[in-house]
Amino acid sequence: MHNIMKIGIDILGIDNPERIINFVNNYKDSEVELYVYGLEETLIKITKTENIVKNVCTEEVYMSDDSARVHRKKKDSSMIRMLDDLKNQIIDVAITGGSTGAFMASSVFMIGRIEGISKPGLASLLPTRSDHKFLLTDLGANVEAKPDDLLNYAKLGQLYMKYIYNIETPSVALLNVGVEESKGNKVYKDAHKLMKAEVANFKGNIEGREILEHQFDIVVAEGFAGNVLLKTIEGVAKSLGKMIKGIFLQNLKTKIGALLVKKGINAFRKKFDYSEYGGAFLLGIKKPTIKVHGAADENALYYAVQQAKQIHKTKLYDIMIETMEKGE
Repeated sequence: MHNIMKIGIDILGIDNPERIINFVNNYKDSEVELYVYGLEETLIKITKTENIVKNVCTEEVYMSDDSARVHRKKKDSSMIRMLDDLKNQIIDVAITGGSTGAFMASSVFMIGRIEGISKPGLASLLPTRSDHKFLLTDLGANVEAKPDDLLNYAKLGQLYMKYIYNIETPSVALLNVGVEESKGNKVYKDAHKLMKAEVANFKGNIEGREILEHQFDIVVAEGFAGNVLLKTIEGVAKSLGKMIKGIFLQNLKTKIGALLVKKGINAFRKKFDYSEYGGAFLLGIKKPTIKVHGAADENALYYAVQQAKQIHKTKLYDIMIETMEKGE
């Protein structure tokens, strides 16, 4: 097989490993070899042998572990073994559903940052009212950011949207409390100035209420605001789904009505289902790492692997290193 892609999956990070075992046992793709990391009792349930490499580990990373020390303290954990293989070019992309903090810190320590990036950001695609998706970053890698960091998120985000989605000059907006240039705190005002000067197709500030209207390809925020926004969107979508269900279950008439619009309701639910969007990935480190939801199922893993394939095929991270280090 020529040019086979090697994609790592940390089985221990997922709330329900059975679903991931199920995914691995049923995954068929001649272009991909899955490197699966986990404890022996979990890996033993993977019966598929073709294009599967099992890596038996003896330790697990827990949410309670000190994120900054996991890479030193738990060297034989599935997460750290996988990142070590990524660092040593045994695998091309790493995927986990484990502790976000530990994954980010260990990725920075073990894989390293692109020159000129002081704080890597977490980015993810999100749905909008239209068929377009937009990239939101940072989702919580850093709750405090400097104007330079926000500028870097915009530049890295543009490279992602350009090479993965073929958008020549992706539009960028800065999440803020008002659209006027004078809005926000000093970090946001300074970031606005920098982006205006250095980012092609920078469209200025965007307010939270406009976020799902798809006016822009990339929305930049510091991790605190980005994380609050992400969780709010997820929560509102969930609550709306429950409210709509409640409305339609009131009486016989509404139940009949529900049957007529069932297709539309299902489409709405699918659009706001995080599992359709792959995972969040770290922008600003030298190799691709993808973080999926702890509650990831077969569907979420499938999309994360597709995302990993796209990132690898386009050589996106090599392009990011080259572009940022040239200082373009």
